[in-house]
Amino acid sequence: MLILASSVCGLFKWRQFEPEIILLAVGWYLRFSLSYRDVEELLAERGLRADHVTVWRWVQRYAPEMERRLRSRLKPSTDSWRVDETYIRVKGKWRYLYRALDSSGATLDFLLSAKQDAAAAKRFLAKALGRANHPTPRVINTDGHSAYPPAIGKCCNFAVTPW
Repeated sequence: MLILASSVCGLFKWRQFEPEIILLAVGWYLRFSLSYRDVEELLAERGLRADHVTVWRWVQRYAPEMERRLRSRLKPSTDSWRVDETYIRVKGKWRYLYRALDSSGATLDFLLSAKQDAAAAKRFLAKALGRANHPTPRVINTDGHSAYPPAIGKCCNFAVTPW
């Protein structure tokens, strides 16, 4: 049995299910590629009856809080970044996908944008650099897009080198 701190127990006040069950269901949904109905079925296999809408409500309520509390425990990224953008189709519309990778290949952040311009590049870099577990990079390698040098110059002070 998991014993929760009093600060956490207050989040689950007036819930029909135990906090451990709620955290387990939300954790399954966030960790694995499961639907709400899949989580409902997994709970049913363990003798717990919870509707998929209930699981949806739990995810809407507790996922942001879990993300906020666990963000500080994430492994910090490396100080060498690679930044690029590509053109992808999302829900039938073409969008630019900006992404930042660290030297180990882990995705640090991404941004979908309708335009490929300096404002979008600056917005993306500000978002990526604003994360608590992303230290300011020592070097940022780009794919040579002309919008990156002004954006990097405004967000942080270092030279831009193409991949």
